[in-house]
Amino acid sequence: MIYDNKAELLAEIAAGEDTLLELKEVVFKGDQVRFAGESGRAPKAIAEVFVSMANTEGGLVVFGVEDRGEIIGIDPAKRGKLEQFVVQCALDHCVPPIEPALDWVMLPGADGLNRLCLKASVPRARFSMHQTSDGRFLKRVGSHRTPIPAEQLGRLLASRQLMLPFEERPVLGADLSALNRTRFERYHERRFERRLADSALSYERLLGNLKLAVQDDDGAWRPTNIGLLLFCDRPDQHLGGAYVDLAVYDHPVADGNTRDSKRVTGPVTEQIEWVLTYLRTSPMISTLSRKDALGRIDKPAYSEFALQEAVVNALAHRDYEITGAQVIVTLFPDRLEIRNPGGLHNSLTEENLYAGCQPVRRNQILAGFLRDYESPATGRRYMETRGEGFLTLVSRSLELSGRRPELVNMGGAVKLTLFAARPDA
Repeated sequence: MIYDNKAELLAEIAAGEDTLLELKEVVFKGDQVRFAGESGRAPKAIAEVFVSMANTEGGLVVFGVEDRGEIIGIDPAKRGKLEQFVVQCALDHCVPPIEPALDWVMLPGADGLNRLCLKASVPRARFSMHQTSDGRFLKRVGSHRTPIPAEQLGRLLASRQLMLPFEERPVLGADLSALNRTRFERYHERRFERRLADSALSYERLLGNLKLAVQDDDGAWRPTNIGLLLFCDRPDQHLGGAYVDLAVYDHPVADGNTRDSKRVTGPVTEQIEWVLTYLRTSPMISTLSRKDALGRIDKPAYSEFALQEAVVNALAHRDYEITGAQVIVTLFPDRLEIRNPGGLHNSLTEENLYAGCQPVRRNQILAGFLRDYESPATGRRYMETRGEGFLTLVSRSLELSGRRPELVNMGGAVKLTLFAARPDA
């Protein structure tokens, strides 16, 4: 926190506003926060200050001091209202949210009496660029906040690693304790056929070499998004929507009246296997049978290959940057629908896939890791390299149901529908 020393803070206030310091005289109208000399919306004004400071070198906002340096103070009875206002501005009006450190201090006014003031320390953004809720990127120039030119914004994005693919970006607010080390050790031993303890490299360096972690400017290691998705017990606590919602209906319309529903969390590989196990064993999926001269023959409602391909594709190719949107698996008596956030990646179309075009992978590193895992039930790897999975899904589903699976690119999502086997087939 800058200006921790009271004498230093008072000297800076006396010198006036600059790149690192903003002063705000608070005027309350009832319980509403306003600022002296400003006619605009107060939340917008504070969000602009926070964003501009975070995008530059960080800084300090002192509430209770007018812009010429006179210490006015805050009414102690309104202390909670101001603190709530500041937190709301930082979290709801800054994108991504900013978390200032708040510190109440007593500073001497012109009459020598101490006045209650609030210090809000804004950290410099290391791995992000902040914008206001209406989409403006701002920087601090002296005591002014100005828009960041497009060419400079590009350089700043690159310097803060935001031009990196999503999978390789560090997870803000997380350290390596977010990863389950035992889970990683099991993976490492299985893939490389040696124990982690026998490696010449440190745990952190091994994670870094596999793009599962990255070292920041201060030397601290942070998990990357791909590290979180594969080796965190609850990635959804850091990446909103990184889970699967499953709903089962005993009628053909999704009206909320489910027979069963589950929220599936955990690493991506465990989400995949949990959903597949449910679809293989659920009594909600009937097994068709018929009798002939050789006796009774059972026929599954869905191809096991198609189920695995559909579920893996949904989790491997979804857009994890769309926060608050999850993979949704919906089971009806006659069909299975799987929706995953994000449209078809790049210029890929439905026709391309039905024609056998090689898929364009949104999450290249995740797809690579999934080649190292296989389903305990089928013995098939979750991801293969030949690019034939979708066409095989189509042919095997068509053989069972007589209907080609439907793939619909909805722009913000992709929906795949598999149809259940025909009773007379």
